[in-house]
Amino acid sequence: MEKIHDSRKIKLNIFLSCVLIAVLVLLSTSSAVADYNFEGVPEKDKLEEVEQDNVKGGVYVDGGHGIGFSPYTQSFNVPEGNVTWARLYVGVWGGNEENTGSIEITFNDEEIDTLELKGKDDKNDNVYCSGHGVYWIYYDVKNNLNTSGPLDAVITKKSGDIDGRVYGVVLVAVYKESDGEQVEYWINDGNVNLHGPGWSGEYETNDEALAEFDGTVDVDEFVAARLTVVYLTGTPGLSDYLYFNDEKLCDGDNCDDIANSKQSFDIKTFDVIDYIEKDNNEAKFELGDEDYVHPVLAVLTLHTEEEGDSDLTVSNVAVPILYTGSSNTITATIENIGEDPAYGFQAALYADNEIVSTASISSLAAGKNKTVDFSWKPDREGEHMLWVYVDHNDK
Repeated sequence: MEKIHDSRKIKLNIFLSCVLIAVLVLLSTSSAVADYNFEGVPEKDKLEEVEQDNVKGGVYVDGGHGIGFSPYTQSFNVPEGNVTWARLYVGVWGGNEENTGSIEITFNDEEIDTLELKGKDDKNDNVYCSGHGVYWIYYDVKNNLNTSGPLDAVITKKSGDIDGRVYGVVLVAVYKESDGEQVEYWINDGNVNLHGPGWSGEYETNDEALAEFDGTVDVDEFVAARLTVVYLTGTPGLSDYLYFNDEKLCDGDNCDDIANSKQSFDIKTFDVIDYIEKDNNEAKFELGDEDYVHPVLAVLTLHTEEEGDSDLTVSNVAVPILYTGSSNTITATIENIGEDPAYGFQAALYADNEIVSTASISSLAAGKNKTVDFSWKPDREGEHMLWVYVDHNDK
Protein backbone atom coordinates (compact mmCIF):
# COMPACT_ATOMS: atom_id res chain seq x y z
CA MET A 1 0.00 0.00 0.00
CA GLU A 2 1.29 3.43 -0.88
CA LYS A 3 2.41 5.53 2.06
CA ILE A 4 1.10 9.09 2.08
CA HIS A 5 2.74 11.62 4.33
CA ASP A 6 1.67 15.07 5.40
CA SER A 7 4.62 17.35 4.67
CA ARG A 8 3.32 20.24 6.76
CA LYS A 9 4.05 19.00 10.26
CA ILE A 10 3.73 21.86 12.69
CA LYS A 11 6.92 22.03 14.73
CA LEU A 12 6.07 25.41 16.23
CA ASN A 13 3.46 25.95 18.89
CA ILE A 14 2.19 28.91 16.91
CA PHE A 15 -0.58 31.19 17.97
CA LEU A 16 -1.94 32.22 14.60
CA SER A 17 -2.76 35.76 15.44
CA CYS A 18 -4.82 37.48 12.82
CA VAL A 19 -5.25 41.22 12.63
CA LEU A 20 -8.27 42.42 10.66
CA ILE A 21 -8.39 45.92 9.27
CA ALA A 22 -10.99 47.60 7.09
CA VAL A 23 -9.33 50.28 4.97
CA LEU A 24 -10.51 52.80 2.43
CA VAL A 25 -8.28 53.05 -0.62
CA LEU A 26 -8.16 56.45 -2.27
CA LEU A 27 -7.70 57.09 -5.97
CA SER A 28 -4.23 58.42 -6.79
CA THR A 29 -3.02 60.44 -9.74
CA SER A 30 0.13 59.26 -9.26
CA SER A 31 25.94 28.86 -17.34
CA ALA A 32 25.54 27.04 -20.36
CA VAL A 33 23.87 28.21 -23.55
CA ALA A 34 20.16 27.68 -22.97
CA ASP A 35 18.74 26.96 -26.44
CA TYR A 36 14.97 26.57 -26.72
CA ASN A 37 13.71 23.00 -26.41
CA PHE A 38 10.04 22.04 -26.31
CA GLU A 39 10.65 19.29 -23.73
CA GLY A 40 12.77 21.28 -21.30
CA VAL A 41 15.86 23.43 -20.76
CA PRO A 42 18.68 22.77 -19.94
CA GLU A 43 17.40 19.18 -19.57
CA LYS A 44 14.04 17.62 -20.37
CA ASP A 45 13.94 15.34 -17.33
CA LYS A 46 15.63 17.16 -14.44
CA LEU A 47 16.38 20.43 -12.72
CA GLU A 48 20.14 20.97 -12.61
CA GLU A 49 22.15 21.89 -9.53
CA VAL A 50 23.41 25.48 -9.76
CA GLU A 51 24.64 26.01 -6.18
CA GLN A 52 25.51 23.74 -3.24
CA ASP A 53 27.29 24.65 -0.01
CA ASN A 54 26.77 25.27 3.69
CA VAL A 55 26.42 28.57 5.52
CA LYS A 56 26.07 29.92 9.03
CA GLY A 57 22.92 31.89 8.40
CA GLY A 58 20.11 30.95 6.06
CA VAL A 59 18.66 30.58 2.59
CA TYR A 60 15.90 33.02 1.67
CA VAL A 61 13.36 31.73 -0.88
CA ASP A 62 10.32 33.84 -1.63
CA GLY A 63 8.19 35.00 -4.51
CA GLY A 64 4.80 35.34 -6.10
CA HIS A 65 2.22 36.19 -6.91
CA GLY A 66 0.54 34.64 -9.93
CA ILE A 67 0.02 35.59 -13.54
CA GLY A 68 -0.51 39.29 -14.20
CA PHE A 69 -0.06 42.01 -16.78
CA SER A 70 2.89 44.34 -17.28
CA PRO A 71 4.17 46.27 -15.41
CA TYR A 72 4.37 43.51 -12.80
CA THR A 73 5.78 44.23 -9.34
CA GLN A 74 6.94 41.68 -6.76
CA SER A 75 8.32 42.73 -3.37
CA PHE A 76 10.86 40.90 -1.22
CA ASN A 77 11.98 41.23 2.40
CA VAL A 78 15.54 39.88 2.55
CA PRO A 79 16.78 39.18 6.10
CA GLU A 80 19.71 41.18 7.42
CA GLY A 81 23.06 39.53 6.81
CA ASN A 82 25.94 39.25 4.36
CA VAL A 83 24.54 37.90 1.07
CA THR A 84 26.95 35.42 -0.53
CA TRP A 85 24.81 34.20 -3.46
CA ALA A 86 21.55 35.44 -4.96
CA ARG A 87 19.51 34.76 -8.06
CA LEU A 88 16.35 36.50 -9.28
CA TYR A 89 13.95 34.38 -11.37
CA VAL A 90 11.22 35.69 -13.69
CA GLY A 91 8.51 33.58 -15.35
CA VAL A 92 7.02 35.05 -18.55
CA TRP A 93 4.28 33.80 -20.89
CA GLY A 94 5.16 34.27 -24.55
CA GLY A 95 1.79 33.19 -25.97
CA ASN A 96 3.47 30.58 -28.17
CA GLU A 97 6.96 29.60 -29.27
CA GLU A 98 6.70 31.70 -32.46
CA ASN A 99 6.19 35.06 -30.75
CA THR A 100 9.09 37.39 -29.97
CA GLY A 101 9.52 40.61 -28.03
CA SER A 102 11.39 42.35 -25.24
CA ILE A 103 10.96 42.92 -21.51
CA GLU A 104 12.67 45.28 -19.06
CA ILE A 105 13.75 44.03 -15.64
CA THR A 106 14.30 46.46 -12.75
CA PHE A 107 15.42 45.32 -9.31
CA ASN A 108 16.08 47.41 -6.20
CA ASP A 109 15.52 50.57 -8.29
CA GLU A 110 18.24 49.55 -10.77
CA GLU A 111 17.57 48.55 -14.37
CA ILE A 112 19.15 45.12 -14.78
CA ASP A 113 18.39 44.42 -18.41
CA THR A 114 16.21 44.91 -21.45
CA LEU A 115 16.00 41.37 -22.75
CA GLU A 116 15.05 40.17 -26.22
CA LEU A 117 12.97 36.98 -26.04
CA LYS A 118 13.08 35.02 -29.28
CA GLY A 119 10.83 32.01 -28.75
CA LYS A 120 12.01 28.86 -30.52
CA ASP A 121 15.12 30.74 -31.72
CA ASP A 122 16.11 31.89 -28.23
CA LYS A 123 19.75 31.30 -27.30
CA ASN A 124 20.12 33.66 -24.33
CA ASP A 125 22.41 32.10 -21.70
CA ASN A 126 20.07 33.09 -18.85
CA VAL A 127 16.78 32.13 -20.51
CA TYR A 128 15.11 28.73 -20.19
CA CYS A 129 12.33 28.60 -22.80
CA SER A 130 10.31 25.42 -23.31
CA GLY A 131 6.83 24.27 -24.29
CA HIS A 132 4.65 26.74 -26.14
CA GLY A 133 6.62 29.84 -25.14
CA VAL A 134 6.98 29.42 -21.36
CA TYR A 135 10.03 31.40 -20.17
CA TRP A 136 11.99 31.03 -16.91
CA ILE A 137 14.67 33.74 -16.79
CA TYR A 138 17.39 34.26 -14.18
CA TYR A 139 19.80 36.99 -13.10
CA ASP A 140 22.62 36.76 -10.56
CA VAL A 141 21.87 39.69 -8.24
CA LYS A 142 24.23 39.33 -5.26
CA ASN A 143 25.71 42.75 -5.96
CA ASN A 144 22.24 44.32 -6.16
CA LEU A 145 21.33 43.29 -2.62
CA ASN A 146 22.97 46.16 -0.77
CA THR A 147 20.16 46.69 1.70
CA SER A 148 17.66 44.74 3.77
CA GLY A 149 13.94 45.37 3.93
CA PRO A 150 11.47 45.67 1.05
CA LEU A 151 12.98 45.33 -2.42
CA ASP A 152 10.89 45.52 -5.58
CA ALA A 153 11.37 43.67 -8.86
CA VAL A 154 9.43 45.26 -11.73
CA ILE A 155 8.91 43.48 -15.06
CA THR A 156 7.67 45.52 -18.03
CA LYS A 157 6.89 44.40 -21.57
CA LYS A 158 8.61 46.78 -24.00
CA SER A 159 7.96 45.49 -27.52
CA GLY A 160 6.91 42.65 -29.79
CA ASP A 161 4.01 40.23 -30.08
CA ILE A 162 4.78 38.10 -27.01
CA ASP A 163 1.89 37.87 -24.57
CA GLY A 164 4.16 39.44 -21.92
CA ARG A 165 2.20 38.46 -18.83
CA VAL A 166 4.33 37.42 -15.86
CA TYR A 167 3.68 34.13 -14.04
CA GLY A 168 5.67 35.17 -11.00
CA VAL A 169 9.02 36.38 -9.69
CA VAL A 170 11.21 34.49 -7.18
CA LEU A 171 14.32 35.51 -5.26
CA VAL A 172 16.75 32.99 -3.76
CA ALA A 173 19.46 34.49 -1.52
CA VAL A 174 22.08 32.80 0.66
CA TYR A 175 23.20 34.96 3.58
CA LYS A 176 25.54 34.79 6.58
CA GLU A 177 24.58 35.74 10.15
CA SER A 178 27.03 35.85 13.05
CA ASP A 179 24.48 34.24 15.40
CA GLY A 180 22.78 32.08 12.76
CA GLU A 181 22.38 28.32 12.60
CA GLN A 182 24.38 26.04 10.31
CA VAL A 183 22.52 25.29 7.06
CA GLU A 184 23.49 22.97 4.22
CA TYR A 185 21.70 23.69 0.96
CA TRP A 186 21.17 22.70 -2.67
CA ILE A 187 19.64 24.96 -5.35
CA ASN A 188 18.42 23.34 -8.59
CA ASP A 189 16.76 25.15 -11.49
CA GLY A 190 15.62 24.72 -15.09
CA ASN A 191 12.36 24.66 -17.04
CA VAL A 192 10.99 21.16 -17.61
CA ASN A 193 7.82 20.87 -19.68
CA LEU A 194 5.90 17.93 -18.24
CA HIS A 195 3.10 17.18 -20.69
CA GLY A 196 0.85 14.56 -22.22
CA PRO A 197 0.55 13.77 -25.94
CA GLY A 198 -1.38 16.98 -26.60
CA TRP A 199 -4.83 17.40 -28.04
CA SER A 200 -3.63 16.24 -31.47
CA GLY A 201 -1.40 13.48 -30.11
CA GLU A 202 1.62 14.93 -31.91
CA TYR A 203 3.99 14.79 -28.91
CA GLU A 204 5.45 11.94 -26.93
CA THR A 205 4.56 12.16 -23.25
CA ASN A 206 7.11 13.71 -20.87
CA ASP A 207 5.71 12.82 -17.47
CA GLU A 208 8.54 12.78 -14.91
CA ALA A 209 11.44 15.00 -13.80
CA LEU A 210 13.99 14.83 -10.99
CA ALA A 211 15.89 17.28 -8.81
CA GLU A 212 18.97 15.47 -7.52
CA PHE A 213 20.71 16.68 -4.36
CA ASP A 214 24.04 14.91 -4.71
CA GLY A 215 26.49 14.18 -1.93
CA THR A 216 26.67 12.62 1.51
CA VAL A 217 24.64 13.95 4.44
CA ASP A 218 25.44 13.53 8.13
CA VAL A 219 21.88 12.71 9.12
CA ASP A 220 22.73 12.94 12.83
CA GLU A 221 23.85 16.57 12.49
CA PHE A 222 20.60 18.01 11.14
CA VAL A 223 17.29 18.25 12.95
CA ALA A 224 15.17 20.00 10.31
CA ALA A 225 14.91 19.78 6.52
CA ARG A 226 12.78 21.76 4.08
CA LEU A 227 12.11 21.36 0.38
CA THR A 228 10.81 24.40 -1.53
CA VAL A 229 9.54 23.96 -5.09
CA VAL A 230 8.18 26.32 -7.75
CA TYR A 231 5.84 25.43 -10.62
CA LEU A 232 4.49 27.41 -13.57
CA THR A 233 1.24 26.72 -15.50
CA GLY A 234 -0.37 24.32 -13.00
CA THR A 235 -4.14 23.83 -13.16
CA PRO A 236 -6.36 23.30 -10.10
CA GLY A 237 -8.37 20.09 -10.20
CA LEU A 238 -5.90 18.21 -12.41
CA SER A 239 -3.61 15.80 -10.59
CA ASP A 240 0.15 16.04 -10.28
CA TYR A 241 2.43 14.54 -7.65
CA LEU A 242 5.61 15.35 -5.74
CA TYR A 243 7.89 12.79 -4.06
CA PHE A 244 10.99 13.05 -1.91
CA ASN A 245 13.10 9.89 -1.83
CA ASP A 246 10.01 8.02 -3.09
CA GLU A 247 7.83 9.32 -0.25
CA LYS A 248 4.72 11.11 -1.46
CA LEU A 249 4.48 14.68 -0.18
CA CYS A 250 1.28 16.48 0.74
CA ASP A 251 0.28 20.12 1.01
CA GLY A 252 -1.91 19.79 4.09
CA ASP A 253 -4.60 17.30 3.09
CA ASN A 254 -3.81 17.76 -0.60
CA CYS A 255 -1.55 14.96 -1.87
CA ASP A 256 -2.65 14.72 -5.50
CA ASP A 257 -2.70 18.27 -6.90
CA ILE A 258 0.44 20.08 -5.76
CA ALA A 259 0.51 22.66 -8.61
CA ASN A 260 -3.03 23.82 -7.93
CA SER A 261 -3.01 27.62 -7.98
CA LYS A 262 -5.63 29.38 -10.08
CA GLN A 263 -2.91 31.90 -10.97
CA SER A 264 -0.57 29.49 -12.84
CA PHE A 265 2.16 29.95 -10.22
CA ASP A 266 2.93 27.81 -7.16
CA ILE A 267 5.67 28.14 -4.53
CA LYS A 268 5.42 25.60 -1.71
CA THR A 269 7.60 24.35 1.15
CA PHE A 270 7.53 20.85 2.65
CA ASP A 271 8.99 19.36 5.82
CA VAL A 272 11.15 16.40 4.71
CA ILE A 273 13.30 15.70 7.79
CA ASP A 274 11.77 12.22 8.22
CA TYR A 275 12.81 11.21 4.70
CA ILE A 276 16.43 12.46 4.50
CA GLU A 277 18.92 9.77 3.49
CA LYS A 278 22.70 9.63 3.86
CA ASP A 279 23.43 9.69 0.13
CA ASN A 280 21.99 11.30 -2.98
CA ASN A 281 18.60 12.63 -1.94
CA GLU A 282 16.16 13.52 -4.71
CA ALA A 283 12.78 15.07 -5.44
CA LYS A 284 10.57 13.69 -8.21
CA PHE A 285 7.85 15.60 -10.07
CA GLU A 286 5.11 13.52 -11.75
CA LEU A 287 2.63 14.83 -14.32
CA GLY A 288 -0.56 12.99 -13.35
CA ASP A 289 -3.44 14.12 -15.57
CA GLU A 290 -2.27 17.71 -16.00
CA ASP A 291 -2.16 18.74 -19.67
CA TYR A 292 1.16 20.42 -18.94
CA VAL A 293 3.02 21.81 -15.93
CA HIS A 294 6.51 23.29 -15.59
CA PRO A 295 8.62 22.59 -12.46
CA VAL A 296 11.32 25.28 -12.49
CA LEU A 297 12.99 25.41 -9.05
CA ALA A 298 13.82 23.07 -6.16
CA VAL A 299 15.69 24.19 -3.03
CA LEU A 300 16.65 21.76 -0.26
CA THR A 301 17.89 23.12 3.09
CA LEU A 302 19.13 21.13 6.11
CA HIS A 303 19.19 22.84 9.51
CA THR A 304 21.07 22.23 12.77
CA GLU A 305 18.60 24.15 14.95
CA GLU A 306 15.31 22.53 15.85
CA GLU A 307 12.15 24.54 16.25
CA GLY A 308 11.02 24.32 19.85
CA ASP A 309 8.25 25.78 22.00
CA SER A 310 7.92 29.14 20.30
CA ASP A 311 4.73 31.17 20.25
CA LEU A 312 4.40 33.76 17.49
CA THR A 313 1.89 36.57 17.34
CA VAL A 314 1.22 39.76 15.40
CA SER A 315 1.42 42.52 18.00
CA ASN A 316 0.91 45.58 15.79
CA VAL A 317 0.02 46.55 12.23
CA ALA A 318 0.51 50.08 10.90
CA VAL A 319 -1.50 51.03 7.80
CA PRO A 320 -0.99 54.44 6.16
CA ILE A 321 -3.41 56.15 3.78
CA LEU A 322 -3.41 53.85 0.76
CA TYR A 323 -3.45 54.85 -2.90
CA THR A 324 -4.14 52.95 -6.09
CA GLY A 325 -1.42 53.01 -8.71
CA SER A 326 1.33 53.22 -6.08
CA SER A 327 3.23 50.74 -3.91
CA ASN A 328 2.10 51.26 -0.32
CA THR A 329 4.15 50.05 2.66
CA ILE A 330 2.26 48.32 5.49
CA THR A 331 4.27 47.50 8.62
CA ALA A 332 3.67 44.63 11.04
CA THR A 333 5.44 43.68 14.27
CA ILE A 334 5.95 39.95 14.83
CA GLU A 335 6.64 38.86 18.42
CA ASN A 336 7.81 35.54 19.87
CA ILE A 337 6.16 35.19 23.28
CA GLY A 338 7.23 31.55 23.65
CA GLU A 339 10.18 29.95 25.43
CA ASP A 340 12.31 28.94 22.41
CA PRO A 341 13.53 30.54 19.18
CA ALA A 342 11.51 30.22 15.97
CA TYR A 343 13.24 29.52 12.66
CA GLY A 344 12.33 29.91 9.02
CA PHE A 345 8.75 31.17 8.93
CA GLN A 346 6.89 33.51 6.61
CA ALA A 347 4.32 36.17 7.44
CA ALA A 348 1.75 37.16 4.83
CA LEU A 349 -0.44 40.17 4.14
CA TYR A 350 -3.86 39.27 2.78
CA ALA A 351 -6.17 41.64 0.92
CA ASP A 352 -9.70 40.41 0.26
CA ASN A 353 -8.73 36.74 0.85
CA GLU A 354 -5.65 36.81 -1.42
CA ILE A 355 -1.98 36.99 -0.46
CA VAL A 356 -0.56 40.25 -1.81
CA SER A 357 2.81 40.34 -0.03
CA THR A 358 4.98 38.11 2.15
CA ALA A 359 7.91 38.60 4.50
CA SER A 360 10.32 35.80 5.41
CA ILE A 361 11.91 35.73 8.87
CA SER A 362 14.92 33.47 9.30
CA SER A 363 14.92 33.44 13.11
CA LEU A 364 13.29 35.16 16.07
CA ALA A 365 14.58 34.65 19.61
CA ALA A 366 12.24 34.06 22.54
CA GLY A 367 10.93 37.31 23.98
CA LYS A 368 12.01 39.33 20.93
CA ASN A 369 10.10 41.04 18.16
CA LYS A 370 10.83 41.98 14.58
CA THR A 371 9.21 44.54 12.32
CA VAL A 372 8.53 43.55 8.71
CA ASP A 373 7.30 45.63 5.80
CA PHE A 374 4.77 44.54 3.22
CA SER A 375 4.26 46.25 -0.13
CA TRP A 376 0.82 46.41 -1.76
CA LYS A 377 -0.39 48.18 -4.89
CA PRO A 378 -4.24 48.19 -4.86
CA ASP A 379 -5.85 47.84 -8.28
CA ARG A 380 -9.10 49.58 -7.36
CA GLU A 381 -10.39 52.23 -5.00
CA GLY A 382 -12.92 51.50 -2.28
CA GLU A 383 -13.04 49.37 0.85
CA HIS A 384 -10.75 46.35 1.28
CA MET A 385 -10.25 43.89 4.11
CA LEU A 386 -6.61 43.39 5.15
CA TRP A 387 -5.12 40.97 7.64
CA VAL A 388 -1.72 39.55 8.58
CA TYR A 389 -0.94 35.91 9.37
CA VAL A 390 2.24 35.37 11.35
CA ASP A 391 2.99 32.02 9.66
CA HIS A 392 0.69 31.56 6.69
CA ASN A 393 2.20 28.21 5.66
CA ASP A 394 0.92 26.66 8.92
CA LYS A 395 -2.37 28.52 9.29
